Amino acid sequence: MGFPIIGGDTSGTVTEGSGAIVTGDLDDILQPGTLDDTWSISGSATYGNASIDAVTGAWSYDLDDSNPAVQALDPGDTLTDTFTVLAIDVGGGSDTQDVTITINGAVCFAAGTLIETADGPRTVETLATGDMVRTLDHGLQPLRWIGAMPVSTAEMHANPRLCPVRIRAGALGAGQPFRDLRVSRQHRVLMRAPGTAAVCGQTEALIPAIKLTALPGVRVEKTARAIVYYHLLLDAHEVIFSDGAATESLLTAPVGMQALPAAARAEITALFPEVAAPGHSPRPARFLPRNGQEIRAFLNAFRADAAPPRPDVSQIPQPA
Repeated sequence: MGFPIIGGDTSGTVTEGSGAIVTGDLDDILQPGTLDDTWSISGSATYGNASIDAVTGAWSYDLDDSNPAVQALDPGDTLTDTFTVLAIDVGGGSDTQDVTITINGAVCFAAGTLIETADGPRTVETLATGDMVRTLDHGLQPLRWIGAMPVSTAEMHANPRLCPVRIRAGALGAGQPFRDLRVSRQHRVLMRAPGTAAVCGQTEALIPAIKLTALPGVRVEKTARAIVYYHLLLDAHEVIFSDGAATESLLTAPVGMQALPAAARAEITALFPEVAAPGHSPRPARFLPRNGQEIRAFLNAFRADAAPPRPDVSQIPQPA
């Protein structure tokens, strides 16, 4: 009969604070589907709880958001967790397999944020699929999907990383934003810094809001009350205008998708089947810094009076 050889889903991705549970299936590739093996966890996960069905080999991973290492994870960074699965066949033969989990983050707007549309600024919670959203690069584009993620005050107290980042009016330049803007820590904001070309070959980048807290007027709102975060999805990753600031729409890369509840992922996949394809890698609207050095280059250039992005907003109505 021989020893079992484990195959199947040996990796997964989850986002801190999302509440999503990662799942997968393992099998004995020498005798697939026979259910003759006994499965167990022989090596525990470090940052979450792993479990497996002893008969079928179906496993799940539940991230522990209270773990200090998880709470210290910055947007753009990743944390890797592993657990080990043991399979024993009816003859006593055995095999082990490590399952690797990558931990990341997602982006969203807070309720009340004014999004530029064909009808002027509208609060994000009033938007619906089909509404035309103004983009920096491609004019008006239809909103294809919108999702809401409520976060209670108790949840923010238990996990401060769920607290929003507040960007004060004018912190990124005149009228950028034109009033205080609140976004999730991971939400990226467009920055322009001509002096960074020598460092990373780019002069524009989308920078996570939490990294902007190194600048005056940007801070984590630790006393925030209950909040609702919104995800906006267009046909492509775009730069859109939120309270006058140039920010990003939802990027359907694996990191962003795993941050969403299963029902939301299913809705998006129904609209865009390619999202579920192996190796799916959508093109970001702007350069995404790959490390802390590149982020610091943009922030340092901004401090040295590098111009933030200044799209032509002359035709965009401003609130009274």
